Amino acid sequence: MTVLCQWCGAVNADGRELCRRCNSRLLVVSGTNGEFSEETLEEEEASLESEKQAFDEHLLERLSGGEETAKRVQGVLARLDERVADLERGLALLDSGVQALVDLLDRRKVVRETEVMAAWERAATTEMAREELLDRLRQRREAIVSRARAAGGGAASACARAVQSAELALLAGQPLRAAEVLAEALRRFPRNPELAELLGELAFERGDLGAAENSFRQVLRWNPDDIEARIYLGTILADTRREAEAIEHLERAAALAPDNFLPHFSLGALHAAAGRGGVARGHLRAALEREEIPQAYFLLGMVELDAGHAGMAAAAFEHAVALDGEFEDAIYYLGLAYLERRWHRKALDCFRRVQEMDPQRLQYQEAVRLVEGDSEGAPPLPPEAEVLVREASQASEAGEVERALAQLQRAARLAEHPTILASLALLAAAAGRPRQALAAAHRLLRLGGRGAPVLAAWTALLETMRAAKRFSVVERFGGRLFSDGPGPLERGIAAYELALTEIERGGDSARALEFAHASLELIPRELRAYPLAALGRIHMASEEYSDAVDYLEQAVAISSSPAILTQLGLALLEMGDDERAREVLQRARQGAARDLKTDVLTHLARVGWLAAREARGRRKG
Repeated sequence: MTVLCQWCGAVNADGRELCRRCNSRLLVVSGTNGEFSEETLEEEEASLESEKQAFDEHLLERLSGGEETAKRVQGVLARLDERVADLERGLALLDSGVQALVDLLDRRKVVRETEVMAAWERAATTEMAREELLDRLRQRREAIVSRARAAGGGAASACARAVQSAELALLAGQPLRAAEVLAEALRRFPRNPELAELLGELAFERGDLGAAENSFRQVLRWNPDDIEARIYLGTILADTRREAEAIEHLERAAALAPDNFLPHFSLGALHAAAGRGGVARGHLRAALEREEIPQAYFLLGMVELDAGHAGMAAAAFEHAVALDGEFEDAIYYLGLAYLERRWHRKALDCFRRVQEMDPQRLQYQEAVRLVEGDSEGAPPLPPEAEVLVREASQASEAGEVERALAQLQRAARLAEHPTILASLALLAAAAGRPRQALAAAHRLLRLGGRGAPVLAAWTALLETMRAAKRFSVVERFGGRLFSDGPGPLERGIAAYELALTEIERGGDSARALEFAHASLELIPRELRAYPLAALGRIHMASEEYSDAVDYLEQAVAISSSPAILTQLGLALLEMGDDERAREVLQRARQGAARDLKTDVLTHLARVGWLAAREARGRRKG
């Protein structure tokens, strides 16, 4: 028997372990009954050489094919890049054309620019909300239908038709109709927690907390271990001031899902608002171990600052600002923490940033007095609307801005009343809701008339446009009101808005001073803090800090609002009076602390929805 080496092909005697030619181990043994001839060996070598050559040719062919594919992909990418560039140019031209059309319609007094922008924003917001609701419905479709299939008969097909009808209602922009269809399906096919949870989320999204609470309680009756339902219910209870039950549900959610961020964050917010700093600190740190978000760092910084730990507070606020560079409250409180540590230059930088981000605005609580104090000649409110307005006033005083807005919107649907529309416009402007503010202001101005409600409409319109940096619109409408206004109050507020517009767009300081002084002469005493503060800002922009302090001190004597106190503290820091600046800014912080904590609780539910949605996305991925 003859043994061939698989490496070099040499013939070896039977029984050898190593090849005689290459000294490799003989791993493959092949034998024949006869002996190999020289011709056979040559044929084998020729076959091996042929196979090697074929393999090389195949490899070269594959490489050439890969190069061709890479070239084609590169060409496709180049064409796509050109197409994207064409689309960008087309969008820029389209935007320019739409803006030109809007300007033309505005100049011809066919349609106001603010009306077009409000309608555009309203349509975009509605479309985004509709897409989110559709996404949630489609995610749960299979689970809802599968649950109904257990009822037997035609339950599954009927439930599928109901889900499809709800989807069509959402596509048609009718979320209430979709909720009605799904609620009817739940009544016909009970014990469907997925469907009840979807109904709860739909109610939660449209702000109907009562209906959302009922749905989530129903989910927990069927499935006590449903984490998302407990989180939603806990945040609703927190938002409606039922703290003990909220804590119970959130602690249960934390026990069921120890790796979930939201229960610990929600518990931290609740305990922080109640002044239980130690407990809040533990929950917030636990939340940050699971996920780092700026709101959690901000709350932790607030807890540390309240406890007198300025260094730890500054570190937390720094993390929050690093994650969200536009987080205004975090920047402001970071400045306070720096002041506590005597780092005055860093504190000054923070307060300058805040001043750039938060222009001085008329506060709703003060401006609304213009409406409430001018009831002579106004038609009486319908009884149902009067109840809603009273509830809105109580909610506003309690810091429940969302509830106040909802009640005023319901009242505005019942009656086109000047007082209702004026209050809605002012509150929406103060709450940063430009679409609602503009809509209410335009409805009120279309009613005509005079007096405080119309003044409120102008105030809301100018404030909203200035906040959106639509300075040309403010100049056009504000200039018209300043020159042709029916009374000194209207002209004074117009002058105030024009002065701030000139400051905020970096315009002529002399012109800004002229408008601010005109406002100071025209506006009533109880509102003079605002033009005085504007004068302070103008002198600060000109680095005339002594004059700025003089005007701001006069403003604080009339209204010691946190915004004006912050400006005075900044002016004092610029002058080098660090100790007095620290005292003033502490006063500003004490005046704003309650509102900030209230805002955290008010928006806790919204944060809860976002976190729950992200968790669902991670599980799905």
